[in-house]
Amino acid sequence: MIDEAGKTSKFIVYRSAGADFCTGRDRGTNVRPKEALDYKDSSEDVFGFYDSFRRSPIPVIGVVQGRALGMGSAVAALCDITIACDDARFALTEMANRTLPTIAMSGLIDRVGRKGITYLTYTALEVDAPTALAYGIVSLVVPKADVEAALARVISAIGSEPLPAIHATKEYIGIALDLDVRSATAYAKNLHATVRSEEHTSELQSH
Repeated sequence: MIDEAGKTSKFIVYRSAGADFCTGRDRGTNVRPKEALDYKDSSEDVFGFYDSFRRSPIPVIGVVQGRALGMGSAVAALCDITIACDDARFALTEMANRTLPTIAMSGLIDRVGRKGITYLTYTALEVDAPTALAYGIVSLVVPKADVEAALARVISAIGSEPLPAIHATKEYIGIALDLDVRSATAYAKNLHATVRSEEHTSELQSH
């Protein structure tokens, strides 16, 4: 779904219809999980899902309300822009359920700093939306009554941009953050020249 949307759309809105964003793999402490190695094959679907956010050529906008636990916190972080209601709660619950947390951690590893990801992983405690903002899981925290207006502003801003610029920006963010400063600057120069090349100029000017 995410891969296909990038071919024709300028953005994706990812949200839940229920009271909680996603309760992930939180199965309670009374359930004895399998050994970590037993999850290896079945986890490929989860890793593929995470990768779809990173490889999407257009930004994914997340809207989080209620609980975002385990995989829910990972998905919230993987969205390019994440708007959180002020009632949102975030936690990595895997350790509390005696499950190796590295799958969920892989979704946070390039989003959340060391202090934040270590606290979330080892304690399995919930943090509030302002703390998630400080950690880098979300982009913006708004009162629940204002979330639709906040989303509309983001959608309007991105929707007004030409598609080649949106694609180029997402590509740069996805690659340049792993480069040293000199390489990232050179990549920016080359990408800027490509997007403003003759084949794209007319589309850029027509919007």
